[in-house]
Amino acid sequence: MISIFVPSHITGFFSIYQKNNKLLRGSMGCGVLLDKGVKTILSESDEEGFHILINGKEDEYYETISKNTIEIINQNYPLSDYLLKNNLTGITINHEIEVPIGCGFGTSGSSCLGIALGLKEILNLPIDYTRAGQFAHLSEVSLNCGLGDVIAQMSKGIVLRTKPGSPGIGETKSIKSDYYIVSKALGKISTASIITDPQYIKKTTSYGIEVQKKFVENPTSENFIKCSYEFSQNIGLLNNDIEDMINEFNEFCIGSSMAMIGNTVFGLSNDISSLSKEYMINKIDNNGIKIFK
Repeated sequence: MISIFVPSHITGFFSIYQKNNKLLRGSMGCGVLLDKGVKTILSESDEEGFHILINGKEDEYYETISKNTIEIINQNYPLSDYLLKNNLTGITINHEIEVPIGCGFGTSGSSCLGIALGLKEILNLPIDYTRAGQFAHLSEVSLNCGLGDVIAQMSKGIVLRTKPGSPGIGETKSIKSDYYIVSKALGKISTASIITDPQYIKKTTSYGIEVQKKFVENPTSENFIKCSYEFSQNIGLLNNDIEDMINEFNEFCIGSSMAMIGNTVFGLSNDISSLSKEYMINKIDNNGIKIFK
């Protein structure tokens, strides 16, 4: 059995770079990794092939990204051959998802990475860590589930994406932070509906580049959340419920903003002692992906 933990990722601001080559396609921007995410557990099965579970249950909708990742890897390394080499009939893959799905926590990227790294380990695929990340990136961008989560999730802390593209092509900088992340999901937003809309691509890229320049001048936790809120104000996704929640968060956070892309508010706080259970509270993950054998 192999277990892969991949932290969830909240994007604060971003700019989109659409390229025909999917390894070059991606985004720049900045986000933060949480100490809760997706634990992908791969275990031997008597059932042939790959059986995917989401929190222990079958789910045809949410398993799509996982199936796509497996198919992309299979096109490069025929997995039936590697099952045979390792004396395996099949593999059960269970994603234990600790954060809300479809609400801006990067669960698609976490799941893709969990499968790519997990198959590398359990089947002894002749690929390195970076190549596994590239397979995960290809899966995510081909389904328009995200553009920069995968490369960010292979980093630590607050992650600045300085060059777009997949792991090995894109570039990131890691900024350690000891703040807590407080968040609350109010609902889902389709990532694909935003990152494929020409109007939003133009708007998010313009403002994303602008606020990234401001952040680079002062790359601190405090400036990250400030730049994120400025970005969310300008791109046209804020609604009254989100605005009200941001004002509420600002009573106990140093700043708060909207998760990109999800109907979710998140903020940075150094005092969580008085917060109620209605909020999700996480530490910033300064350690990164963990592999358990």
